[in-house]
Amino acid sequence: MHAYSVTDPVWFKLQQSEQETHEAKGVILGDFCIQCHSPIAALTNAITDHKNLTPEVISTLPPQIQEGVTCDVCHSTTHLPESTDIQTAEQNFETADFKLYLDGTRYSIIDDPQDNSFHKSEFHEGYDQSDFCRNCHNLTVNGMDAEVTNFEWEGTSFEAMGSECQTCHMPTYEGYAAEGGPLRENLHRHYFPGVGTSIVAGSENNGLLSAITEILDGSAEVNFFEPIADTVLSNESLKIKIIVSNNAGHHFPSGVTFTRQLWLEVNVSIDGDTIFQSGHLNENGDIYDFYTDPDRIVDPQLNVFNTVLYDAQGDSGIMNVSVEDMVWMNDYTLPVSGSRTVNYIIDLPTVPPEGGSSLDISARLRFRSFPPFLLRHINLNEEVDRLLIWDIDQISTSVVFQ
Repeated sequence: MHAYSVTDPVWFKLQQSEQETHEAKGVILGDFCIQCHSPIAALTNAITDHKNLTPEVISTLPPQIQEGVTCDVCHSTTHLPESTDIQTAEQNFETADFKLYLDGTRYSIIDDPQDNSFHKSEFHEGYDQSDFCRNCHNLTVNGMDAEVTNFEWEGTSFEAMGSECQTCHMPTYEGYAAEGGPLRENLHRHYFPGVGTSIVAGSENNGLLSAITEILDGSAEVNFFEPIADTVLSNESLKIKIIVSNNAGHHFPSGVTFTRQLWLEVNVSIDGDTIFQSGHLNENGDIYDFYTDPDRIVDPQLNVFNTVLYDAQGDSGIMNVSVEDMVWMNDYTLPVSGSRTVNYIIDLPTVPPEGGSSLDISARLRFRSFPPFLLRHINLNEEVDRLLIWDIDQISTSVVFQ
């Protein structure tokens, strides 16, 4: 996914939109987006016309730039970077901190690297530390949290136990790091599974989907917070309380949480006939959140676990506010080692069938990287069909309705 950082069609569209929007306000973003999506391009000042940056333009640049966050970007790093804080008043948007060796040496945590004819190899102790990732995965705006996965992890039990970003996102395996080298037990996978997948037509996942499935399995769980009575009466409202717990080493979701969708889908049926649903999709594949159903008429009890950005004018949401314009954020994500409890109230039929019926309740926690309406808004209509939804966890139960 690091290599995908500079071929992602969503990124190209949003980067261009932000450049145009800010230029209209007299603000020049410059390398703000490209500095993390292709650090070599930013370090070499290879791109001067950001507003018209397209895949076709990228394809004319050197391969080290086309490869996005390539092998060289990470394995030439000399010092653990600082977090990235942009200062909007000063229009200082190019603040990502990359320090790379230029002598051709490549670094890793292997302390006895195999000699080879491609490059010199040396040990570097920082390569298995979470702080290695923070220049791109810790973004603040005027000191306010925006995308702060590293901050979310700091001070948690995961840090105390020595569980770093690399522990989950670069799991170890046994194998050979170089041809002719020794068998090693501490090699790291480079899928970098998280929640992102390519939506480019014909993309090969090369094992990434399996890696994502593995890392998401158990990352959060859903349970009934209170037991539901074995029998529910027709003259009562059914009250359901569900607890959603986070098992990940950072908030869930994390990163660009304002574009993520993590939500609960709840269904209640009697003898197979649905009497209540929340978190279901409309004909366009969207949930009925405040973007699709601003008056909360269709799905008033919908629960979405993400963040919402606000600007100085009080506008909110990804359609109106970019991270550079945010002045505060509402955070509904699942906290580290924490949970959120939500309630549902379901009106039951007043007259049950004779002899009683089966009332079935099910809930599942679902996730996707982008809402379909956002892709349609930036004219990526074909890509909508390639958006994947991951079912993180689910529960169900049946009781007697009479």
